[in-house]
Amino acid sequence: MEFDQLRTFLAVLEQRSFVRAGEALGIGQSTVSFHVKALEQRIGVVLLERGRGTIGPTTAGRVLLPYAQRVVALVDEARARMDTQKSGEVGELSLAASTIPGEYLLPPLLAQFRAQHPGIRLEMAVFDSEKALAALLAREVDLAIVGKRPRGRALVSEVFAHDEIVLVGAAGNPFAPHGKLGAKELKDLPLVLREQGSGTRDAIARFLPHVHDSRHALRVGSTEAAKRCVQHGMGLAFLSRQAVASELAAGLFSVVELAGTPVRRTFYWARQRSVTPSAAVRAFLALLGSKK
Repeated sequence: MEFDQLRTFLAVLEQRSFVRAGEALGIGQSTVSFHVKALEQRIGVVLLERGRGTIGPTTAGRVLLPYAQRVVALVDEARARMDTQKSGEVGELSLAASTIPGEYLLPPLLAQFRAQHPGIRLEMAVFDSEKALAALLAREVDLAIVGKRPRGRALVSEVFAHDEIVLVGAAGNPFAPHGKLGAKELKDLPLVLREQGSGTRDAIARFLPHVHDSRHALRVGSTEAAKRCVQHGMGLAFLSRQAVASELAAGLFSVVELAGTPVRRTFYWARQRSVTPSAAVRAFLALLGSKK
C-alpha cells in the first residue's frame, strides 16, 4: 500500500466524489481512479461502493479506514516535525566550551538563542580547551568553543571572539605595590596559574615560556578558583579581562603592568568537518557570527 493511494482513498470517502477528491488533492480524476484501483488490486478486495451518485466504503473499506487515517496522520505529523527540524525550531544543540567562553561569553548568547528558538534543547559542558576539543572529536557534542586554534583536517573552525589576558592582584597588592613589575621580579613572586590544557596557560607560555616552572606557583583547575586565590592574597594571576571585569570595576582587583601584557587572545568555534550541521547548529553559528 502506497501513502498516496491511502490518502486518495480517504479523500474520496470524505468528498463522496472522485472529481471533488481530485480537486481537494490537486490531482486529476484519472489519477484518483488510478490510485484507488491500484490500492484495491494490491489488497485484493473492493474498497468503495460506487452507484446512484454516491460513494461509500465497502465492508473491507470500513476495516481499512481507521488504519489509513492513522497512517496519513502519522506521515503528516512526521512531515510537520521535519519541517520544523529543517527550520531550526526543534531539536538539540550540545556544546563543549573552555572556561572563558563557557562561563562568561556564551551564557548571554545562549539566553538569546533560547528566546529565538525555544523548541531547541540546549546542553553545555565546560572543560579546558583540550578536553572540549576531545569531546568534539569523539562526537559527544555538536560544537566546541575554545581558546586555542583547533588543529587538523578533521575540524572546521572560525574565530568567535577576542579577549585580553592581564596580570592581576588583589587591591592594595603587596606583590606589586607600584602597579608595575619586570619579568625578573615576577620569577620570585607567588603566582596562581591555570592547569595543563588551559588556553590561558598556553597563551602565557608563549609569552613567558618558563613562568610555569616557577617554584612559587600554585596551579588551579579553573578561572574562578584562580580568582578566589588572588582575592585571598595568595599571589598574582594571569586572567582573562572578561573574567575579572566585575572585580576590576568594583576595585577588588587591580591590573599589574608587565612588559608584553596584555596578551591578546582569540576564541574559536569548531565542528566536525565530516558531520553535516543540523539546522540548530547552523542557527547558533549564525548567531555567533552576528556577534563578531
